[in-house]
Amino acid sequence: MKCLMNFFIQFILLSYIFCNFLYICVLSVDAPFIHIPGNGIVSGTYLKMERVKNIKAYLGIRYAHAARFSPPDIEITPWKGIFNATSFGPSCWQKGMSSMSQHTDKILEIISADKTVDDGFKKYEENCLYLNVFVPDGLPEINGYAVIVWIHSGDFSSGSPMDVEPFQLVFKQKVIVVTFSYRLNIFGFFSTDDGEAQGNYGLMDQSAALYWIKKNINYFGGDSNRITLMGHDAGAISVGLHMTSGEWSKGAFHKAIIMSGNPLNAVKYPYDYDNALDQISSIFGCPRRPTSMFMQCLKRIDAKRLSDNLPLVNWGPVVDFGLSNISYPFIENQPETLFLKGNYHKVPVIIGVTDMEEVLTLFKDNIDSEISANDLKDFFGDIAMNDMHKMVKNYEWCSNYELISDAINFMYSAETNEDQGITNSHLINAHNEKFYTTPMQIFADIVSKDQHVYSYIFKFKSKALYQKIPNWVGVPKYFDQVFVWGTPYMNNVIDWKSTDKKIADIIMTLWANFAKFSNPTKANVYI
Repeated sequence: MKCLMNFFIQFILLSYIFCNFLYICVLSVDAPFIHIPGNGIVSGTYLKMERVKNIKAYLGIRYAHAARFSPPDIEITPWKGIFNATSFGPSCWQKGMSSMSQHTDKILEIISADKTVDDGFKKYEENCLYLNVFVPDGLPEINGYAVIVWIHSGDFSSGSPMDVEPFQLVFKQKVIVVTFSYRLNIFGFFSTDDGEAQGNYGLMDQSAALYWIKKNINYFGGDSNRITLMGHDAGAISVGLHMTSGEWSKGAFHKAIIMSGNPLNAVKYPYDYDNALDQISSIFGCPRRPTSMFMQCLKRIDAKRLSDNLPLVNWGPVVDFGLSNISYPFIENQPETLFLKGNYHKVPVIIGVTDMEEVLTLFKDNIDSEISANDLKDFFGDIAMNDMHKMVKNYEWCSNYELISDAINFMYSAETNEDQGITNSHLINAHNEKFYTTPMQIFADIVSKDQHVYSYIFKFKSKALYQKIPNWVGVPKYFDQVFVWGTPYMNNVIDWKSTDKKIADIIMTLWANFAKFSNPTKANVYI
């Protein structure tokens, strides 16, 4: 019997206190060596915390090569001697995520395992396809450790595998965590509507990483038949798209955890980028037509110059059916259509959101400001008009949009003399339901017909770290990740409370149980 189970967890976190790096990385005398057939021997490192807490790490291992505007090349020349896998590989080229708010920046800093090179600057590389394997210390289970493969966030334009710190999840839950880089922005998602550039190269990179992991994870003590694909934001969207990727990721993973993202409303068509490509053509002096000349011109531009001078573009996945004669389409139709038709890899799923995903994106650092009831009504009017237009493609047919606007306003309007922030919270609640909660419910309803689906809404507020954010604010995007990765257990100056650690234990155990048993409440969870 297929089941749809909802568990509700509550959270919010903030800290203005600078957080020290989370562990000390040392190269041990007894550094673990692993022979990977077809690749060579790798020497890893021990990551230590509090002397007695260790995990093993193999960092910066190449899984494929990236040629500009082409699918990844998975043919890796075996290295000679021993590969020193003790430091992260360079990140993929990016401008860097623009600051959404000081509060979000602080959270990202807290959960990050980011390292810089000796001169204090990050290293970037176009041929940037590297992965990192974090392994519990000691002997694995008979069939090997369950494996969690993490796809990083960043709106497909920024981010890196160093955005999270896997130490606690690996150490406490005895699972392997693999993180990896994939091409971003124009390097990963350049697409044209004439078949010259298929697009979705970043997703193809992810698929190449998955097959490398599937093929080789047993040499690290992992179970190649228990691979859970997990992502947040753009990473979550990616996880969902691997479910509908046809031949690309078939059999490469067995479970999916989708956090704060949804594939149903995230895919464009190549023609949606026509205006952006016109801008890029003008900026770099490349002929826009024919596309073959446009691409050749862009390929000759230095990667840093190309990255630094790109216009603001919402890069991301596209429907690429019929855009290539040399590879399968990664997204042959809109994901909702594929899911409804049953054309997807049927694996158990955890899917969830926080209760105020984009509150800090919408209000930024003006979180203390109050919108008026009239502003709220105008906002709902715009929603009604725009959504009706998208459905019927003609404003003249939207004769009743004012009634729809009034209905929405009635549903979410604030009564008079209510507490400060109520109007704001109604706005954010409407936004969250439109873009996150409702798509999550639709996804869960579709997939639960074939597989077990566990859905949640994250609402926990940490009293120890709830500073300088008004009480009306719920849980913004990224704040749940503090608990997914067990950050309250890390050695930093934040005054974590026992409740914070308890919530971290619960979340890590739920997620690890799912990776091990396909059931988050299989064992050792007390809520």
